[in-house]
Amino acid sequence: MQMERRQLRERRQGKLRRALGTPLPGESVEQLDRIGNQHRLRAEQGLVAVVGEGGRISYKHVDDLSSLDMRFRTAAEWVQVGWLKERIERRRRGAGSSPIPQHLG
Repeated sequence: MQMERRQLRERRQGKLRRALGTPLPGESVEQLDRIGNQHRLRAEQGLVAVVGEGGRISYKHVDDLSSLDMRFRTAAEWVQVGWLKERIERRRRGAGSSPIPQHLG
């Protein structure tokens, strides 16, 4: 739980928006700002992403997480990390944007 609380602090400070950097072809600054703002607002509310039934990502308050939720929390984190890594690779190749994960867009 300490890790989730640390991540909430980082998210409140805009870590995702900074990680997104400049838009890829097919993206806009406004779109990236909206993603960053939504992410920050959820953090201010204490919400963290968890993978639910059918692989759908939803949000749960950090105080409501159980030890059983942690693997679903980790799975949701991997979705975001995978998307960010793909964006880095696409930027390196000069390619356009990839679809934004639904829970972020």
